[in-house]
Amino acid sequence: MVIRQPHHEDAHVVKDENRTSPEGPCGDVAAYVLGVLEPAQHVIFSRHLAGCESCQRDAADFGMFAPVLRQVVGQPTGRPPCRITRGILLVAAGFVVALAAVLSVVESWSSQLENPVEISDLTRAESVRDESFPLFWRV
Repeated sequence: MVIRQPHHEDAHVVKDENRTSPEGPCGDVAAYVLGVLEPAQHVIFSRHLAGCESCQRDAADFGMFAPVLRQVVGQPTGRPPCRITRGILLVAAGFVVALAAVLSVVESWSSQLENPVEISDLTRAESVRDESFPLFWRV
């Protein structure tokens, strides 16, 4: 198989009224053969194709692969997630986060119950609180 880059016989012509893409009309051969051009572009390219032997050769070469490529182009790309499914997933994620927070609090409480505070520690802390410190006398 010979692979050719699209080109136009009148490459020196900068302004082309048949230009349908940035590459010029010759760049639309694949889109034309696959039938994915806009209707207006299809008409313009058909006119161009009638007078451009290079594009006619490219269209004939590309035409062999068009049926296979049409199947690929026509295949659906994946379905976006349903709004209901997305909502359910968000609620489930929120539930998991809330459950993790509750379990974290319960775990911290259970560790405090395993190491109970003795009453002597509480009375010692209360007596320290009642003492007045010289630092605060001048306030």
